[in-house]
Amino acid sequence: MSEAPDVEPIVRSLFTVKDVFDRGEGSKEYSVVYDERSKDAFRTLYGKVKPMGFTPRLFGTRDDASLTLIAGEPVTPPPPRTPVFLSLLSVVAIIAAGWLLGDIYTQVEGGNPLLIGASFVVGVVAVMLGKDLVQRFVVRQRGGVSTIPYYLPNIPFFLALPVLYFLPTFGAITFIRAPTIDKDSLFDCYFVAPVVGVVIALAVSLAAATTAITLTHAQYLAIFGNGNLGTLSNNPSALQSAAISIAGYLGLSPSVPTGGVSLFSPLEIAGWVGFLLSFFSLLPAALFDGGRMATLALGVRGSRITTLVTGFLLVAIDVPNYWVIFLVIFLLAAIQPSNETLDSLSGISRSRKLLFLGAMVLVLLCAPVPQSFLTYPI
Repeated sequence: MSEAPDVEPIVRSLFTVKDVFDRGEGSKEYSVVYDERSKDAFRTLYGKVKPMGFTPRLFGTRDDASLTLIAGEPVTPPPPRTPVFLSLLSVVAIIAAGWLLGDIYTQVEGGNPLLIGASFVVGVVAVMLGKDLVQRFVVRQRGGVSTIPYYLPNIPFFLALPVLYFLPTFGAITFIRAPTIDKDSLFDCYFVAPVVGVVIALAVSLAAATTAITLTHAQYLAIFGNGNLGTLSNNPSALQSAAISIAGYLGLSPSVPTGGVSLFSPLEIAGWVGFLLSFFSLLPAALFDGGRMATLALGVRGSRITTLVTGFLLVAIDVPNYWVIFLVIFLLAAIQPSNETLDSLSGISRSRKLLFLGAMVLVLLCAPVPQSFLTYPI
């Protein structure tokens, strides 16, 4: 066997070493001085020793800090099977929602129900898959192994609530299989992916605005006059409303005849679902990505407060629509997430705390406008 490379000069170039202990099998532990430079020094150390086959850890207290370099890759447990089952249920729910929408829209404008439903499925999957792939990439770039997403499937059309009509899933809560470098890196894993989801949902909504369905007043009465479809409506977020306005200003959306109406196309509903999933993901509650960011930015106590406030605000603002997600939040609140990092001493930076405030602004922009303010027909 080849002799393990000597990494001690690298450690001493970055940290003030007080003592060294041999842990065997090429691993060593150093008693080091922790100061204001240690956070950046640890990141530099990680980048240098990881390709050499060592995993560093910084732990203890700031007055009595220890740095270990463990030879070889850390053992991670195999992923559980439950996420696969939940993902399959969510896929079935997305396809079912697409099929039902295809059936509805053939009554509105005719056409092939499979193609109509497929446009919805593609739009929703683009948001979910884009978010998942980006999160996996960021996790690996920040030192983690991969993510385990637990999707929360819904039964579309089962609940007679407008916000939940076309919602096939409430999104996913994500667990990272191995520690990231530090708290800033862990924050990035939870921040970047939802933001990418918002961007994809916005792109879908802008493209979908060109597919809006326009009906004359007589056509609308002929289709919806019997009341069978008139109860189906949705409430766009501020961002989707902006996308609709931009498309109209640029002349990309179909013109509405005098006295007529413009209906959401299946692709527009997919964009609406994308914003709703981003809204749920960014909520500063329980195990959602926003809740993980709240724990890092505000601490455990602050995260518990934001969870309570979020749940009660949801039911206070639009009680019929959010009682299901209200229950989900308080069921998940009993689980305390792990925020383990390789550097357990360094805190979160001020820039990440500002990004957390930006994420809270995105929550408001992605939230469906309460029914009392605005409702769009499908």
